[in-house]
Amino acid sequence: MITELLDLGLMVSGISLALLCLASFWIPKILGWKEKLAGLTPLMRELFWTYSFYVFVSHIFFTVLTLGFSDWLMSGTPAAAVMSGFMCLWWMVRLYLQFFGFDFEEVVKTRFNTLAKNTLTLLFIGLVIVFGTALAWNLGWVEGVGR
Repeated sequence: MITELLDLGLMVSGISLALLCLASFWIPKILGWKEKLAGLTPLMRELFWTYSFYVFVSHIFFTVLTLGFSDWLMSGTPAAAVMSGFMCLWWMVRLYLQFFGFDFEEVVKTRFNTLAKNTLTLLFIGLVIVFGTALAWNLGWVEGVGR
């Protein structure tokens, strides 16, 4: 039973991550990055875009790994435990930032923006749960491990 639930959770997570990657193309426009970054020095703008690119590519990597290699993510190997643990930590940090790190006051409170923020929060919670469960699975902490 847990195997099927974890497999389903990884599939849903992978699809959700793919949608997040697609939605990422609209974030700069919605949040007005071009205008807001114009006041920064060239180096700071370049650093911002570089780190944004790193995050985006990491999300693509997580998507490919989750959708294309879910069997490996559930393989019970030390490498699978490390990767699922890293992905869980990544989304735990992002969830923490969602609640305590970001000041959303400057984001216009439209229905769309409120829906987007709440949807992202639920996504981050779900990703922490799925990758945390994958970590527990890989460490043998979940009953029914088929290793």
